[in-house]
Amino acid sequence: MTTRDDLRAVLTAWHSGEKDELTVWQWAEAAQAERAEDKLVRDLVDVLAGLPFDMILKEDIPVMQDALANPPAETDLSINLLWNHLDGIYTDQRRQDLRDHPFYGQFCDGMG
Repeated sequence: MTTRDDLRAVLTAWHSGEKDELTVWQWAEAAQAERAEDKLVRDLVDVLAGLPFDMILKEDIPVMQDALANPPAETDLSINLLWNHLDGIYTDQRRQDLRDHPFYGQFCDGMG
């Protein structure tokens, strides 16, 4: 079962460059099958499983890490903060900006 510590480790490795976007995405897709009981873990895994489609970037990692830093008793607050941030992402602009990126470019629907 995927835990908050597992997510912290994946996010830290991605942020530091030890893992790339493809590796994080594949990890999340595998973790999604486990359907964690922790609602925050489940939501974060779902976010990472949609990484190339929703244009989730390394710059979004601090928000995810902040959500994980809150105590479990504040899970609902953490989830709200996460989704508020994600709702504010202008994915069309990200698709435009990333159309030539080696990983994200293939998911940008030929924008350019």
